[in-house]
Amino acid sequence: MSKIDTPSVLSIAAYAVIILTWIGFLACNFVSSSDVSEPIAQLDLAYEPTHSFDVVISMYKEPIEAVTSIMEGLSAIPAIAERSPRLFLYTKMEDMGPSNITELQEATNAYKVIHLPNVGREGETYLEHILINWDSVAKHTLFVQADVHNPREFFNRVQDYYSPNTGMLSLGFSGKSCDTANCGDRWSWYEDSSLLNDVCKRVGGEACKNILLSYKGQFIVSAARIRAVERELYEDLKTAMTDPDSWAHKEPWLNGREDSLNAPRFGYTMERLWSVVMQCSTEEIAWRCPTLLSRTRRGGDLTDCQCMDPEDDASLGFNSTVPI
Repeated sequence: MSKIDTPSVLSIAAYAVIILTWIGFLACNFVSSSDVSEPIAQLDLAYEPTHSFDVVISMYKEPIEAVTSIMEGLSAIPAIAERSPRLFLYTKMEDMGPSNITELQEATNAYKVIHLPNVGREGETYLEHILINWDSVAKHTLFVQADVHNPREFFNRVQDYYSPNTGMLSLGFSGKSCDTANCGDRWSWYEDSSLLNDVCKRVGGEACKNILLSYKGQFIVSAARIRAVERELYEDLKTAMTDPDSWAHKEPWLNGREDSLNAPRFGYTMERLWSVVMQCSTEEIAWRCPTLLSRTRRGGDLTDCQCMDPEDDASLGFNSTVPI
């Protein structure tokens, strides 16, 4: 082989490696994996909501400005503002009298202010809202804590992905999936496979192999998905957190972990299970959804970060003008 031929062969080999690398990158990022099968959600399409959009905020000792800031930010998003969102404000601050409730309602312009006992963290608040509004839940409900996590990215995700046919859209950081046989994360949370599969069976009729975890207790979900799950499941989840005699406050489930009614260990599990309960636990979302900072990805669409419900004339194009 001549000295002139050698660089040519090396160049061809180098180009081949680059091309194969790009093919692998594109396959991983823009082609659905054949191993990923998205289950068909069972939805309550017979229910006819009377209101379009509600915001549920779980509040403790956060300043009133935290609540008004959330509502102002949402109202600045055209897709939300045009639906005239109602605010359901749940406060768990102790020593709240009727006059305090009235003042809070006037200061936040809330549709309703509800005072709850300080138990169960935000998960109990959300379950309470679902149960007491079972027959009047809005077409879409946004659940969030008054101390919203990553506020700038939170509003961007709503703006970029919310759609009339949003089914379940997590507004926390991009999720992590885990095998139910060994499910945990880097924040020292873990859960027993029997509990995870019990929830999976009650939601979808069968055990789960892998689930998508949700974080930060902030998400938008449709009434069709909320009501698709038996009401009894929500009641049982709420009881687990609020009943001091429930299995969730005893051994062996606690396994020596700290627990109290106002900070139940099971609350961390509930935070991570919202995507499962709302039938949006496909692994495809875990690997296709961009980070909160990235917002969107080139070649992507609204389905990257959420599960969609059927809706006529629904566009999958992004709502914002950020580069994609």
